[in-house]
Amino acid sequence: MTKSVRILLWVLCVAMILSAPFLISSPAMLSEVKWDMMEQMDEEDGEELDLGKLLFSSAMAEDELIEEILEGDAVDAFGEPVYTLPLDFSVPPAPKAENFTETGYADETIRVTLEEREVDGVIWHLAFVQIASPTQLRTATAGKLTSSKVASVSAMARNNHAVVAINGDNFVDKPEKTTFEYRMTQKIRSKTNKTKDMLIIDENGDFHLVKALPKKEQSAALEAIAAEHTIVNAYTFGPALVIDGEEQEINKEYGYNPNGKEPRAAIGQIGPLSYVLAIAEGRGESSGVSQQNLAHFLAELGCQQAFNLDGGNSAEMVFGDQVFKGMPGGDERGLSDILYFATAVPEDEP
Repeated sequence: MTKSVRILLWVLCVAMILSAPFLISSPAMLSEVKWDMMEQMDEEDGEELDLGKLLFSSAMAEDELIEEILEGDAVDAFGEPVYTLPLDFSVPPAPKAENFTETGYADETIRVTLEEREVDGVIWHLAFVQIASPTQLRTATAGKLTSSKVASVSAMARNNHAVVAINGDNFVDKPEKTTFEYRMTQKIRSKTNKTKDMLIIDENGDFHLVKALPKKEQSAALEAIAAEHTIVNAYTFGPALVIDGEEQEINKEYGYNPNGKEPRAAIGQIGPLSYVLAIAEGRGESSGVSQQNLAHFLAELGCQQAFNLDGGNSAEMVFGDQVFKGMPGGDERGLSDILYFATAVPEDEP
């Protein structure tokens, strides 16, 4: 190492020591990081000294952590949850307006980032979500569970203080009632349906997908899940798009125009308490996607489990005052239910 570099290092050390109370928010951890970096520089003769990394390592560490959270890589991003919410239909705390940006929301219990992509002529609206507690993954209905009342996704999101929300499976639009539906641990229907796949969300916020099977096999699969877990939410719609990280081959006879290029809505689990909401536009400038295209896209995003929700004019995602529709320009359709993510920070917390 040249003499000039050694002098620069000594000057930098003195400056850092004198300014430590102002620059370091976590002294024990970050000071060790800085000294380790400087010792490494002393050993690697000729390497350029990066002043930005030394002086602003705490800010960079925070940015990198947030990036990992949004990518779903930080399994323990929040550590043990400080706050939890009741598993019922009570309205959670309102998110703080100042925590919203055009492309995301962040507080100590939830991180959301929005992304728009155009792939092969299809416009996608994505929301990547990481939460601290599984109780922050919630559902809401337009009316009582036994009623046929409907409301817009944006109205249900607003009334339930959602940070981000997506349409559900519109369970009231099934007059035959041969579906398996739970909302916030409460049973709506408990019928099997050999022609439809099911999404079960348990007390850990984990997804379990049950394929369309003969009644006995489907019942056995549901009983196995219920034996080990609490069923918090359950949906009969589908198809299942990704199971255990594997893109599923979609039955060409599945419902909801499986082979047509349509507006689509889907939810996927990337990892523990890490999710993605997806809307594919299917009108105007965007060509829409088939169910197989949807499965491929969700698998490419890294989903371990993914499930198709009600599409067409029902496909809609709401983030703050932004509304993303599968059919842009149309009126919001009245639906029975939403899935949404909420903050768990009490409203009286600063």
